[in-house]
Amino acid sequence: MERKKMTKALIGESLKVLMHDHPFEKITIKMITDEAGVIRPTFYNYFCDKYEVVEWIFNENIIEKVRSMFEQKMYTEGLKLLFVCMKNDCTFYKKAFEITGQNAFKDIVKNSLYQLFITEVNFSYIESQSTNPLLTPEMVAAFYSISLANLLQLWIRSNNQEYTAENMVEAYAFLVSHRIQDFIIPTEKPAGN
Repeated sequence: MERKKMTKALIGESLKVLMHDHPFEKITIKMITDEAGVIRPTFYNYFCDKYEVVEWIFNENIIEKVRSMFEQKMYTEGLKLLFVCMKNDCTFYKKAFEITGQNAFKDIVKNSLYQLFITEVNFSYIESQSTNPLLTPEMVAAFYSISLANLLQLWIRSNNQEYTAENMVEAYAFLVSHRIQDFIIPTEKPAGN
């Protein structure tokens, strides 16, 4: 088991190294295996394709750590860890967010966050707050995973080093605790109406 994890980590690290110098779409399995010092069949023992490697990197290096914090009910700290880990490996994640199409990295992030959130959503709380049949744990998890994935993409791709992980956690908390109407300036009605 430990050997399997080490081999996967070696392949993942090789892809990360290659992504610093090459566009993702130009990276081949041969390039990854050459960089890792493994043979091609070894790659396919662990991954189907390079997209699965990117997904494994994100889940292994970030989501599993955040999940561990969520399991301890440390939600704010878990979100901060998410932002810190992405910031610490900003070059890789910036390039990863350039992966679009059927295997878009943003979708990988969204799906991973969804799986993380769906295990934490409290259905009885939703039922006590609303009778709307659309407000299900799946809907709540989808809303938060989509919004957070989009926010992460905007932040990482902005390349603004002034925005810290703490800034992002505060911004996210502010955004999800307010309604869209709170951000809209009402227009004045004409006199006499």
